[in-house]
Amino acid sequence: MSNGKSLNRRGFIQLSALASAGIAVGCQNVQYDKVNFSPTSYSSKNKGWNPRALKRKPNVLMVVLDDVGFGDLGCYGAEHKTECIDDLATKGTRFNNFHVTALCAPTRACLLTGRNAHAVGVGNIAEWGRDHESYRGWIRQDAATLSEVLKAEDYATYAIGKWHLTPLNDQNASGPFNQWPTGRGFDKWYGFHGNAMDHWHPEMFENTQAAYPDKSNNYHLSEDLVTKSIDYVKDHVASDADKPFFMYLAFGACHFPLHAPSDNIRRKKGQYDEGYESVRSKRFEKQKEIGIIPAETELSPLNKAVRPWQELSKDEKKLAARGQEIYAAFLEHTDHQIQRVVDFLKEENMFDDTIVMVISDNGAAPGSETVPSIDTRRAAYMGPESMEEKMKYLDKLGSDESYGGSSTGWSQVSNTPLKWYKADTYGGGTRSPLVVSWPNGNLPQNQICKQYTHAIDVVPTLLDMINMDFPAEISHQVMLPIQGLSFAYALENPEQKTRKQIQYFETLGDRAIWAGGWKAVTKHQKGDPFEKDVWELYHIENDFAEINNLADQQPEKLKELINLWFQEAEKYNILPMADDAMGLYIKTVPQPKARYLFFRGSTRLDRLSAPDIYNFNSKLRAEVEVGTNANGVILASGDSGAGYELYIRDSHLCFTYVYTRTQVARVQSKIKIPAGKHLLGFDINKGIDGEKTLNLMLNDKVTGSLKLSDLWEIYVPNSGIRCGENRHAPISRDYKPPFVLDGLKKVVVDLNISEI
Repeated sequence: MSNGKSLNRRGFIQLSALASAGIAVGCQNVQYDKVNFSPTSYSSKNKGWNPRALKRKPNVLMVVLDDVGFGDLGCYGAEHKTECIDDLATKGTRFNNFHVTALCAPTRACLLTGRNAHAVGVGNIAEWGRDHESYRGWIRQDAATLSEVLKAEDYATYAIGKWHLTPLNDQNASGPFNQWPTGRGFDKWYGFHGNAMDHWHPEMFENTQAAYPDKSNNYHLSEDLVTKSIDYVKDHVASDADKPFFMYLAFGACHFPLHAPSDNIRRKKGQYDEGYESVRSKRFEKQKEIGIIPAETELSPLNKAVRPWQELSKDEKKLAARGQEIYAAFLEHTDHQIQRVVDFLKEENMFDDTIVMVISDNGAAPGSETVPSIDTRRAAYMGPESMEEKMKYLDKLGSDESYGGSSTGWSQVSNTPLKWYKADTYGGGTRSPLVVSWPNGNLPQNQICKQYTHAIDVVPTLLDMINMDFPAEISHQVMLPIQGLSFAYALENPEQKTRKQIQYFETLGDRAIWAGGWKAVTKHQKGDPFEKDVWELYHIENDFAEINNLADQQPEKLKELINLWFQEAEKYNILPMADDAMGLYIKTVPQPKARYLFFRGSTRLDRLSAPDIYNFNSKLRAEVEVGTNANGVILASGDSGAGYELYIRDSHLCFTYVYTRTQVARVQSKIKIPAGKHLLGFDINKGIDGEKTLNLMLNDKVTGSLKLSDLWEIYVPNSGIRCGENRHAPISRDYKPPFVLDGLKKVVVDLNISEI
């Protein structure tokens, strides 16, 4: 890393949603074998569920929230005004014992396939995948997705929003596209590939092409996603109204960066000044009052690293409360967008015949200690921000001049009454809200289902609800058997006993196993031998928040569950495990090339595939023909948090390098560029002391110089390359986008990779 600092496990999880890497234990990899993944009791799927007499198959709308905790919705005890989701819950059914994988991409793989994440190759996200069939980061081809199954049954299929299931090297213009949404059964997709998406300046795609939404009217990503969702349904109704649709609507909210419209933030002002302990206590009491948790539930103590509110300084309290105001505004704004979809379906008389599921992919992320960051990527990669810096940015938090996240105390409030966070296999990471609505399905209204369920159970449940069997073959390919168990029986009768028998968990070496109301769990520390991890034991059937560790009292039960975990690990090809997330991330950066060639308006190049001007001396030359008053972007990479761009302004050649939001270096050519044909660019060379010098070049002459003492590594920026214009994220903020450069022929970037 550029400053010699490294990330701890929690910091890296906050940065990216995270993953596994290089330390191995246990048995050797087993080869994929469909026999190894035997069918579950899904074969007895219809027992307890009375198939509905359907004139037509219902529509399906699956709404996936990002990093929203178990206790964050109004119908789960929160003070947040999530009126749309709450109304769906009141007129439908809630689950309080629904679980996910604790990370985003693995949960999404479970939701879309009905199989365990490791079994389909998504034990981790693609950015931190490794050479192991269970940790590639994308779904194996014989694990058909719900979209592929429904498409074969004449459903129209639409994906909107976050995907995060495509190999990193396949995310650019050349593909291949077989692991993009349109390659996995969706007719259309409008959204983004990765995580941590900037909601003011997202990198978007439609189908397999880069997309550039109009940002002229108070743009926000969540609003854009819903507008596109409604547009897709309008087109669907106009072309084939009798055909049912499946829509997978995956928001980026409320993953960091926390971005919300200013009016929404303003309405939350002062609502969290009392502190997280007080708000958490109130949520806990409300949860018991509405019955979303058992009356005997205990409130978990504050997690380690969460300082009591009274110990915070005045400024720390002010900043921490501000961060929670923005989180609340972000969530409530998202709920309002969901309401827009619901309202449209009602207006077109489609809502009653639509199954709606609202889910979160994992618990709230741990966030920064004590107070939120103003720029999460900077804080994680380049070291902590000072309180002075943070306070200067107080009023900018939530805007496009920030890239902030949550803080540990408020994140635990999100997960009330549970302990720990996203990526932990305790309840705070794995227990998720689940709301199910289907007016024409005659589901019990305002009921709370307590049966133990998991993300892998969603596909078989939906197939039960629409009277479909899962196909053994699709396109003559034998399918990996479904591993989930339908919970439609619980929707028929919320008082029925749990039918699920067992569920394992593994994330970055954190592990857990649930069986028959008991849970064994261990919290792994990066670098420690896995065999030294200390397991705990909870009877969560009677201990909702995992408070009373019974490991010492019942060692035989604990041993039984640990052995059971290893049996599941062998069955689902989990071993060997790994925990060096940052090391693996660096390994995924594509190998540098000696030469890069760009043309004006050429498609986006992924940020990790951009020329690495940090590690190598570099030379950029642009062939241009300009007039007497030239303006426009030559090449831009990154954004206003970490990025650089070369551009012409008022016929001056300009270069801006953003190391952090508070460290920005600029240089402008000494003379104006004469009208005519030129080679414009820069040379960057490292001196003996390691400091780099950038020279602006007008043909073969230096026309300005800049010392670059601090540079970031290639993996720090959050946005890719743009050439000849910048319709995406601002960097220098010296012009009004798109700032097209007429007369630009091409740009060549050479790296001296022989320096390796």
